[in-house]
Amino acid sequence: MSFDDLSRIDGLTQAELDRLAARARAALAWRRAVEAMRAEGEVDGVRATVNGTGSLVDLRIPTPACADGGDALAERVSEAITRARAEAARLAALSGAETFGEDSHETATIRSSWEDGARRRPQVVAATGDRRDDPRPPSGPPPAAPPSGTW
Repeated sequence: MSFDDLSRIDGLTQAELDRLAARARAALAWRRAVEAMRAEGEVDGVRATVNGTGSLVDLRIPTPACADGGDALAERVSEAITRARAEAARLAALSGAETFGEDSHETATIRSSWEDGARRRPQVVAATGDRRDDPRPPSGPPPAAPPSGTW
């Protein structure tokens, strides 16, 4: 029985319930371990570190990496993050296979979602808050200013 088939939970035996509980505990432990993972990507000295879910946790930019302008630096940063995310996806898939089994449904799901996320390039946000390569106009009016005297 998988987690996707809980519609028949009332008819489960104690042994089946125990197996489901053990899998749930393993999944929670795996998720905590993945969140604690770190992976790095590096391009021409620019080094990005992401956690196991692909969120940026550190970025190191040496002064020489800035020498050929902002656009080149932005490309290096973006590529370093992409490489770090790809490494995080690889580590998460390896950990999933060790935890749940190489041929398990869980491992297939992990590989699919982590690898898909790793392929997405980081979004560059312009100073106005608009995504640089998104031509769509904002979907509504800007938010109202907070009343005076509030933070």
